[in-house]
Amino acid sequence: MPEKKIVLKGHKGIGGVAEGEALVTRSPVNLMADFGGIWEDPESSTFTNKVSLPELYGKSIANKVFVFASSKGGIFSTQILMELAAHGHAPKAMVNIFAHPVFVDAAIVIGIPIMDRLDRDPTEVIETGDWVKVDAKNGLVEVTKKQK
Repeated sequence: MPEKKIVLKGHKGIGGVAEGEALVTRSPVNLMADFGGIWEDPESSTFTNKVSLPELYGKSIANKVFVFASSKGGIFSTQILMELAAHGHAPKAMVNIFAHPVFVDAAIVIGIPIMDRLDRDPTEVIETGDWVKVDAKNGLVEVTKKQK
């Protein structure tokens, strides 16, 4: 069976082009609260909070295309992403329904693409494990669905 590809279109985003496996939540994210134990282990990129984002518990954000609705506050998310980048554990790109300025700032500082306001809700189209190419320069997100 041929691979199923879906292209989401939007305005030009921040950054260039990156691709990788998707890590997806339909929930808004606050890295300070949702990572839980990140401050105890700054080299960790694994979600340790079982309550707020159970679908991400035990999963790593490192080298993934992180797809989530938006932010639920948390100015420290920028600092956490910078710390992850310093240890080589940052996501390759971020895709949102609506990108919060905190995450936009972080994407600029650590040099990763971020896109939002696409023609379809990325949290409904993209699933964890799909392969995603984010082309922020041209406003495109190409999704190759994982084989079931």
